[in-house]
Amino acid sequence: MENTKQLHYGEWFINGEETSINGVIEINPLENSYSLTLYSDTALSIPYYPDMVSGKTYDGKAFTLYKCRTGGSRSTSMVHDYKDKFTYTITSDYLLEGVAFDKVEDILIKDAYFRVTNLDKWAFQNAVDVKFEEEDAEHIITTKMLEDIAHRNEEFDLKITYMTSPDYKYKFTSSLTITTYVQVELNFKKPTDIVHAHSLMNQFRDFCSLCTTVPTFIEEIRAVPHYPNDQEIKFPIKIYGQAVDTNLNRNKEDLKLPFDYISLEKIKDTFDTCMGNWFAKNEKLKPVIDCYSSVKYHRTSYERHFLNLVQALEAFHRLTRKNNILPRAEHRARVKTILEAVPPEYQELVKGRLSYANEPTLHDRLEELLTPNDDYSHPEAGRYHHLFTSDYESKEALIIDIKNTRNYNTHFDERLREKTVKGEKLVQLTMLLAAMIEYYLLTELEMDEKTILDITWDKVRQISTRKELFTHMKDGKVSM
Repeated sequence: MENTKQLHYGEWFINGEETSINGVIEINPLENSYSLTLYSDTALSIPYYPDMVSGKTYDGKAFTLYKCRTGGSRSTSMVHDYKDKFTYTITSDYLLEGVAFDKVEDILIKDAYFRVTNLDKWAFQNAVDVKFEEEDAEHIITTKMLEDIAHRNEEFDLKITYMTSPDYKYKFTSSLTITTYVQVELNFKKPTDIVHAHSLMNQFRDFCSLCTTVPTFIEEIRAVPHYPNDQEIKFPIKIYGQAVDTNLNRNKEDLKLPFDYISLEKIKDTFDTCMGNWFAKNEKLKPVIDCYSSVKYHRTSYERHFLNLVQALEAFHRLTRKNNILPRAEHRARVKTILEAVPPEYQELVKGRLSYANEPTLHDRLEELLTPNDDYSHPEAGRYHHLFTSDYESKEALIIDIKNTRNYNTHFDERLREKTVKGEKLVQLTMLLAAMIEYYLLTELEMDEKTILDITWDKVRQISTRKELFTHMKDGKVSM
């Protein structure tokens, strides 16, 4: 996309209306912003939320705006002999550049191609071999075709594809750059709605963010529409808009060293299983993923990050573990016995207080989650036992810090103020909670156990190193 505003004049059709309206669409690709302005001499009954507006411009371009919103104004001026002129502004969730659909039900796609930030690094595969032939005193550069890495299910095939090419500037410079370009393909078994396709792209984006632990954004989307009338050439279109949170004008956070994250290379052999679990469990684990992701994308206080991560852990435990202490029949009998001993005027009050009495408390949930594996015969029993608690005098002390800090920042009970974790200690505790939720989300993918344990161990050790550094700085043993 160019980095300048673009104006396209043409005729536009609103879904359900038979007559065309003159207008201009203004696009700013760099900011991923656009709006369509329609002009009329008479007032039009345009819906506030038209499903679709499409049109072709006088320079031959085609556009479809999908999931639209309408705003309008009326004006008079001397230029128009003080006659009323009506202006309507259309914005939308999605802008499809390259096709003008006739009907909403035709807005379907067969294939989608997209990229996310850091994709080239996360999915890097070596495609270049350089050899020096002494006899001819020349370098031989050989590129190889990299195989697609794929996940397939009943609804779609997801493929990570590679293309390696030089920069073609070697005739004019003393260096040659060879780049391996990576993209993700979604090939649908049946024509699919754009909103659903976009949600799958976002799920893949979240998967990359979980593996790399850095914010990840969709950089571009192209798609091949499902054309109702079969045709030989199926031209791809661009998709962008307000619903597509692209990284065009952000400073992205680059990946650093390969051992700091789970690269595609580390999970290449189990990629199909990992992605199958990620897509299959995404709806169930969405509350967990949303709370965890909010820490990456929203700039706010560490107190809010801390609360979101505690909520993510509570939700994860609720969704994946046993959520009752006693069998339900036994609990109902217990509640009945209690209520029979309570005066009638207080029974509703007591019944309400007992509504969640059979669920594990936050303390119970943390007790279980802080020890991922309590099998002492396991080869990695030592690392599992100390995985999340090695820097604390006891698991109990860690749980108390989490509970007090969570309760104060939720209810602001002044009695808990002095018992809360603050400052640098809060930062470290927040990092620990993030490492915990990352660990448990990765285990849900059936990823290699050692890979998950190694990366989690490294993350927690980095927190320990940070703690030691700040302790030495506080004691005056280290100067910056």
